[in-house]
This record gives sequence, C-alpha cells and structure tokens, in this order.
Amino acid sequence: MTRPDATLPELLHERAVESAPRRLGLDVVGGAFVAASAMWFRPKGWVAIASAGVCFVAYGVWAVSERSFQAHDTDTPLPHARAWRVARLVSASVGVASVVLLLFTLLGMTLGTWIS
Repeated sequence: MTRPDATLPELLHERAVESAPRRLGLDVVGGAFVAASAMWFRPKGWVAIASAGVCFVAYGVWAVSERSFQAHDTDTPLPHARAWRVARLVSASVGVASVVLLLFTLLGMTLGTWIS
C-alpha cells in the first residue's frame, strides 16, 4: 500500500516492483512501436507522440533494471550491479528528457505560431 505522502520516485519504485514482468515488457515494446511509428509516418504532432512512446520505453527499461538490481543486490557480482545502476541512470535520464520534450512540444502546439 502506498503512503499518502509518498514522493514520485517512491511511487515509481513501488509500481516497478509490483508490476508483472510481462507488463513491463509490454511498456517497452509498445512504447518502442509507438515511437517508431510516429517517427516513420510523421503525423501532425509526431514529436509529442514519439516522446510519449520513449517515456514508456524508458520507464519499462528502468523498472526492469530496478527489479533486477533489487532482486540480486547482495549476490550479484560488482560488474553486474554496476551495469544495472548504469541502466537505471541512463533510462531515468532518457525518461526525464522525453517528458520535458513532451511538455514543451505540447506547449508549442497549444500556443501555436505567434507573429508579432
């Protein structure tokens, strides 16, 4: 059960640990499909669609690496533990960057072109 005063990282960690591996795989595959489709067909607002897909991919990769790191924390050799840490850091960074891109793209689409 989630505490009412839990922070976003705590909520994401709890969801990552409680989610089924199949669900996390669906996040990765589905997000990659959405992002690749948006980049291939380039519909109106394709940057927003692609960045939303990358958000799902980044969360899925982060959650899998979080689960693997937590599950094998004590008996994992140091290089493997370091690799899981790097995977978590890279996927979290990509996820934050794609969220920022998504927000700015949606803001740009909402405001439109201003001619002064």
